[in-house]
Amino acid sequence: MITKPETNEYPPRLEMYIGLTKENGLIQLMRQDRKQTYNFFKNISPDMANYSYAEGKWTIKQVLMHINYVERIMQYRALAASRGDNQTPFGFTNHEAYIKNAEVERHDIDELLEEFNVIRNYSIEFFSGLTEKQLQLCLGSGEDAVSARAVGYALIGHARHHMNIINERYLNTVAEYKAV
Repeated sequence: MITKPETNEYPPRLEMYIGLTKENGLIQLMRQDRKQTYNFFKNISPDMANYSYAEGKWTIKQVLMHINYVERIMQYRALAASRGDNQTPFGFTNHEAYIKNAEVERHDIDELLEEFNVIRNYSIEFFSGLTEKQLQLCLGSGEDAVSARAVGYALIGHARHHMNIINERYLNTVAEYKAV
C-alpha cells in the first residue's frame, strides 16, 4: 500500500492538495477519485459546461481541461522524481496560457471526461509499477523537492480541490440564480 507522503516530501504549496486526502492507499484512492470525478462532471448538464460564475473566470469545461493537463504535467514530474532527477526543478506552470490556447470550445464535456479517464488510467498504471524506493525519490532539491509519492497524492487532491470550487462558486451560484 502506498501511504501518504511526509510533509518533508513536498513543498508547502502542495499541502492544499495533499491535505484533501486523509486516507492511505494511493492506487485505490486514484481509482475511487477517477470514478468520483467522472460522475461529478457527468452529472453537470451540458448547458452548464460552458458556465462561468464571473467574467474572466474559467468555464466548467475549462476547469475539467485544466484537471486533465495538470495530470499530464504531474505524470512527467512523477516520472522524473521516481528516477531521482534532483537537477530539474519542480517549477510552476502558466495555467492561464494553457487554457487560453486549449480551444476548449471544440470539445464537449463527454470528450473531456473520456480524456480524463484515459489520463488517470495511465497514472494508476504508472504509480502501480513503482517500487517503494522509486516512490520516495524526489524531483528537484531543497525546499522545492517533491517525491513521486507526493505527486500522486497531489493529483487526487487537485481534482478534489476543483470539484469543491465548482460546488461552491458555480453550482451554488446557479442554484441561487434559478431560485430567484
